Amino acid sequence: MDPYRIRATPERLKQLPEARRRRLRMVRGHFYYGVHEYLPQGATYITMLREPVARFLSAYYFLQRRPLHPMHRKVKSERVGVEDFIRLTPQRQNLQCSLIAGIKSNGKCEESTLEIAKENLVKSFSIVGLSERFEESLVLIAKTFDWQIPFYENRKVSKTRPKIEPSAVDMIKEHNRLDLELYEFGKGLFEASLAKKQSEVTEGLAELRSVSKPTTIESFYKSTVGAGRFLMTKIASAV
Repeated sequence: MDPYRIRATPERLKQLPEARRRRLRMVRGHFYYGVHEYLPQGATYITMLREPVARFLSAYYFLQRRPLHPMHRKVKSERVGVEDFIRLTPQRQNLQCSLIAGIKSNGKCEESTLEIAKENLVKSFSIVGLSERFEESLVLIAKTFDWQIPFYENRKVSKTRPKIEPSAVDMIKEHNRLDLELYEFGKGLFEASLAKKQSEVTEGLAELRSVSKPTTIESFYKSTVGAGRFLMTKIASAV
């Protein structure tokens, strides 16, 4: 699903003929919970939650590097700081909570939305992973579904960022309080799943880290998209 709603959207998915929707093997992207309702063959979800302060700052720095982003010019030309960015983007506040609850809150996420998000994580998500513990999450997914993991490497890793004032961090936390609570809840689910497969995950991590890095153009291409294809071709994912 396209987060900018240019091409692939839930609405377009819903309009596809049922026979075509039934053939889909996966739906991936940034979208609100509920896409499974358009898949007659049934689906399961996974998600990779991200620590809310890190997620918000990542979005702030991301749009500064993307000239085509709708807010790029404003943020750059007006030198919008983190605190002003928070005020300008209420729709980004508690975004993970809204997405997983399947409720478009437009920055007005409530306690009831948080409870729905928690319930969805428990009932509809096979795995709740954590971006901060990506390799463990990746291996846990593989062991849960009995999949093989191709080689992967990190890409688009941000360079060193300017130091953020404590007041800005506090403001992010204040405006993403429900996301912080959801993250801690999701972390508990992740730890519980990990504990059930600890020995398998430990073994899988060792195998993953022992794979040699690519040395040719062909292997480089295959490796850098490997993890993405691994997830893309298997299940319906959210966030």
